[in-house]
Amino acid sequence: MSVVGVAFALGLCIAPMASAAASERGGRSESAPLAMVSLQAESTVRGPEIRLGEVADIQGRDTVLAERLRRIEIGRAPLPGLTRTLDLNYLKARLRLQQVDLETLVFDVPSAVTVTTASQRVSGTDLVTTVRQSILSAREAEASSLSIGVTTVPPDLTLPAGALELKVKGRPARELIGSSSVPVEAWVDGILVRTVSIPVRVSALYAVLVAARPIGRQELLVTDAVRVERREVNAGQEPLREIGAIQGWRAVRPIVPGEPILATMLELPPLVRRGEIVLLTIEGKGLRAVAQGEAREEGKAGQVIRVRNLASGREVYGQVEAERTVRVPF
Repeated sequence: MSVVGVAFALGLCIAPMASAAASERGGRSESAPLAMVSLQAESTVRGPEIRLGEVADIQGRDTVLAERLRRIEIGRAPLPGLTRTLDLNYLKARLRLQQVDLETLVFDVPSAVTVTTASQRVSGTDLVTTVRQSILSAREAEASSLSIGVTTVPPDLTLPAGALELKVKGRPARELIGSSSVPVEAWVDGILVRTVSIPVRVSALYAVLVAARPIGRQELLVTDAVRVERREVNAGQEPLREIGAIQGWRAVRPIVPGEPILATMLELPPLVRRGEIVLLTIEGKGLRAVAQGEAREEGKAGQVIRVRNLASGREVYGQVEAERTVRVPF
């Protein structure tokens, strides 16, 4: 403690020369001060505002004044992890704004006063781990098949000190597939302080059907044309997974060996081909008749096509019901 502080604490009078020096430092009158404000060279605050009592030791015979001084806000705290420098002139200006009589105070101020906001650091790796665990916990049944990666590891976060909780937001983790950005919220002591997006790529390894040999356009698929392999499945793909799924289907384009068999590569072959002789079933109003017709266009199950009745020569429209069978409503 300085000479002024010792004299103040002991209630002693100060020699005129010492009193003049102290008066120049504190701007006080010759009357005894009511409180002494001793600023610390380095202080750590928890923000967002700096209170005088956090950066200074305040003692005095007027306890009410001392407590009031401790609660006074003297400025905004720096961002977490950063520092701010204070000086005596700034401090006095802030106290004047609070209607504090500076003549009742004496100040003890070091050459430099720095204030740091308490902080904690969350690494980019921790953020990625939080997202990965969220996805895996929501998809436990397929966790062994999932592959979760990131295009870039996000930078570390500097957050206020306190109880930290990271929350994954956005689309439900069970729906994530392909590349997407997953928002992660950082909560400290129950307050949301930061939100950061984590770029992730989610894919799955499934047993799927792939071409075992070249498959030609419009070729009807058979079991020896495909085999089962474990492959990565991304968003938008619909690979077939069971041999039975290809029965009765044909390729809409050539398929090379090793290429996954997607649902979009296959189609059902037509049950009726253009120019074929078909069976016409004419039904309506309790009547049912059968005749032969010539298909004027090809058609798949459920499609409506034009057919020429060979008995009457008239063209009618009918719905394809089965192979070479068309039903005509009456």
